[in-house]
Amino acid sequence: MSEPRVYKTSPAVIIVIVAMFVILIGGIVMALGMEALTYVTPPALIGILLLAGLFAAQITKVTISDDAISVQNLLGTKSLRWAEVARASGRGYSIKLHNQDGDATLSISPQLPGYEEIVEFIGMKRPQLFDPNQYGEIRRGIAPYIFMFLLVSLILGVSLVFVYSTMDSPDASFAKYAPLLVFVAITLAFGGMVFSVPRSLTLEGNALNLSYLIGSKSLRADDIAIIQFSYTQSRNGKHFFINLHLKDRRNIRLRGLGVGLPIAYLVLKNWHKTHTQGQSANPRPAQENIAPNWSDKSWK
Repeated sequence: MSEPRVYKTSPAVIIVIVAMFVILIGGIVMALGMEALTYVTPPALIGILLLAGLFAAQITKVTISDDAISVQNLLGTKSLRWAEVARASGRGYSIKLHNQDGDATLSISPQLPGYEEIVEFIGMKRPQLFDPNQYGEIRRGIAPYIFMFLLVSLILGVSLVFVYSTMDSPDASFAKYAPLLVFVAITLAFGGMVFSVPRSLTLEGNALNLSYLIGSKSLRADDIAIIQFSYTQSRNGKHFFINLHLKDRRNIRLRGLGVGLPIAYLVLKNWHKTHTQGQSANPRPAQENIAPNWSDKSWK
């Protein structure tokens, strides 16, 4: 790495936060009139404090070099040399790096542009932190399944009661129930996605065993072409998942595991690399598996 890589919050995020605050205050003034400014001032001050907190959380810059990684926000800058990083932790999409004494922690926001590239660099610089032998089983909690089962049951129950109680009315028609049917179909599809995700994965030698609520599946390392840390973009931000690209062109998505998703990804990547090394005559350099960070001028 000739130059340090820099990843920072997009200005669009800052603009959106400021615009939301201005619209909120403007809407209150327009609804209540200028005389309401006296009453608006106290909550406005509270809003400013909350806004400052949002800025502190969202305005982040991460700098990665050959020797160290640093995270800068409005509260200051924290740095760790790669040799000082002794442990990684995280929940959901996030990842945190800790030193040996535990008195220095770097927390990296998953909504940062280029986050997936940062995860790749962490895996390359400290691969020993993601030893597959230390993560023999990664299990997903049962709470998401229970919540989704109750939600789907509630929606189906309410829908059936509504249809049953109105089906004898004179204006009953398919057009009347069509929006409800679409809503139920979307709910069932979303529930199916939740229940189709593996509940746990176990690493045994060159085998990856996936356990579902109903049934299980076993894959060998050489059944998998590549493992990627990917995401989908929505209005609520990025939603990450681990994508297993199989050689038969099928894909298996993993999400919501018991450990942080970046940690699970790096563990699986190291496992796959260990059991497939030497099988390709022309293996790709590790750098090719990293998406370009277009906000970093040093890439070009």
